[in-house]
Amino acid sequence: MTDGLKFLKYALLLQENDPLEFCVCPLPIPSNIGIPFFPCELPNNFTLFQTNENHNQKGMKIMDLEEVESYRLQRAICCPSARPFEITSRDFYNNIPISGERLFSIPFLKQNTLTVKFDGQYAGKVVQEKSCQFTQGIFHSLEIYDEHDQHLYTIQANLKQKGLLCFLPFQQCERIIYEILEENEQVGSIQHIFYGFDNEFCSKADQYGISFPDDCEERHKALLIMATIFIDYLWFENV
Repeated sequence: MTDGLKFLKYALLLQENDPLEFCVCPLPIPSNIGIPFFPCELPNNFTLFQTNENHNQKGMKIMDLEEVESYRLQRAICCPSARPFEITSRDFYNNIPISGERLFSIPFLKQNTLTVKFDGQYAGKVVQEKSCQFTQGIFHSLEIYDEHDQHLYTIQANLKQKGLLCFLPFQQCERIIYEILEENEQVGSIQHIFYGFDNEFCSKADQYGISFPDDCEERHKALLIMATIFIDYLWFENV
């Protein structure tokens, strides 16, 4: 167990910008269709920090999360939104509190599921349904289930956001907001935040602000952290 998660209310998840990935130039807007593995592309690395309510101040480091270098064949032939991946973590005490794995997915045909473990035990799963919801005014949504496979949260981003079209550091354009819903009531959020022109246009690095629900348990926070990484692979890793 990592003590940092217990009292964590606001978190900042930063993706590492590796200068060796000189050939990776992602689209500056969300896209779930992309080009498979580049020769210089490296496994993704993230760092989780404590932050404030506006997610604009980096505080204490909570843990590192990194993509395990596996599934090389699938990475070579599949775009990031469909390819399998495995994520592990390491906290200050060198423990591995969170891990997750997503198997190969066929959009609209096979349910896209990320299975999550906390302290080595099954913590639940994050599921992207097969159907398209654009006609309902929803840009993207995920369902989160707990360790008993009971529905826990819905994570949902609506289409009426300026950040989906003009992702620039200007007021409402700098963020894409996913609401965390519990029984149709917003209890938290996940926000994709503009990370500077060099990161957004010349790398695949991104940053996310997470506001956890007030009564969120540690293993449920682990689910929301992994859901944030899942969102990154689905919409913000494609080039």
